[in-house]
Amino acid sequence: MSHLSSLLRPASFRGVPFQVNGADLGVGRRVQVHEYPQRDQPWVEDLGRATREMSFDGFLIGTDYVDQANQLLAALETAGAATLVHPWLGSMQVCLSAPARVRFDSELGMATVSMSFVESGELAFPNPTSSTQAASRLTADGLASAAVADFSQSFTVTGFQSFVSSAAQGQLSTMLGFLGAGQIAQVLGTATTTANLITQAASFISNPAMLGQTLLGAFGLSGAAGSVAAWSSVVKLISGTASSSAMLPPGVNPVTRNDTPSRKQTNTNTGAVYGLGRQLLLAQAVGISSLVGTEQDNAQAGVTQPQAVTQQVTQDAMLAVRDTLLSALDAEMRLCGDATFDALQEVRSAVYLDLTSRAQSAARLTTWTPLETMPMLAIAYELYFDATRDAEILFRNGIRHPGMTPPIPLSVLAA
Repeated sequence: MSHLSSLLRPASFRGVPFQVNGADLGVGRRVQVHEYPQRDQPWVEDLGRATREMSFDGFLIGTDYVDQANQLLAALETAGAATLVHPWLGSMQVCLSAPARVRFDSELGMATVSMSFVESGELAFPNPTSSTQAASRLTADGLASAAVADFSQSFTVTGFQSFVSSAAQGQLSTMLGFLGAGQIAQVLGTATTTANLITQAASFISNPAMLGQTLLGAFGLSGAAGSVAAWSSVVKLISGTASSSAMLPPGVNPVTRNDTPSRKQTNTNTGAVYGLGRQLLLAQAVGISSLVGTEQDNAQAGVTQPQAVTQQVTQDAMLAVRDTLLSALDAEMRLCGDATFDALQEVRSAVYLDLTSRAQSAARLTTWTPLETMPMLAIAYELYFDATRDAEILFRNGIRHPGMTPPIPLSVLAA
């Protein structure tokens, strides 16, 4: 008995004390094994941490061991979860998982209670919330569909003279050639496929719906999704391209009463081609805007920096992206057809709500001026107690000599 007493440690359940000399704890992960025909190895899906199970003996010793045991048994029979305090397992909320067994030993003056528990979490129900990012992506899809629908209704070469088809192919080649050159081509992944795209689009010149779908697929970002890091700069680039003068129909003579139907349709086709191009670009910009400020958007636009340096997208930067995109959407609403106008209104509301709400939790910039010339390492430690953030301040402010940073106002993240 004396030997056992020396090994015991105090514990309690629902505030009732007892003593323990150990514990048996079950821990692990919940998994689901998926087995497939003609495949030797299964795929194991991790479903999260397994519920912790524990069992041990509680000892009640002393002349009043029977009263102590009755108090513990009453606690074990009380409904609901309660706090278990164990010398090795700590404090946790648990429920009794099986009936406890009690043994009384009058010779030793001791009661032994065998107990098994499982940890008890909180009763919580899913809290439905709307994802502003998902809403932006949905409206982007709607804009793309509306743009193709408007294009299909206004663009046609069927039943007209051959020069109508030739003019349409020329306008397509001009627009796609512009998008196939420069930085926008790297983003759209069309830098090396422009010629093939022009040929493919020309083959559907008499099928407006297929032509619209072909351009929709070509304007996707599949070629850049794995390599682009600064989505905020991509939104600005695409928005600026869509609003540029190169994406407006070239000088078209005003339609007069004396113009032939073929001449009128040529003008209509030209406006439809460039309108579709602008609207598909804007649909991509809207979809990408949902990534601005996420973990995938951490590069500083236009700055070459080491791989290890990341720049958080600040509140001001997110609002600047929002305003640039909204300006481009507003400009397009003055040029588009009816179906696209309605889609643009929905897109505008979704973009404003998404970027405005998420910007509220983004990092804020502030201005800080060193009292004297200091190394950038010292400035980083002074501001954040973390000298490794020196490169972040360096690249944000374009400091050329980090060893001697002059006492000038620096743009830094608010601590």
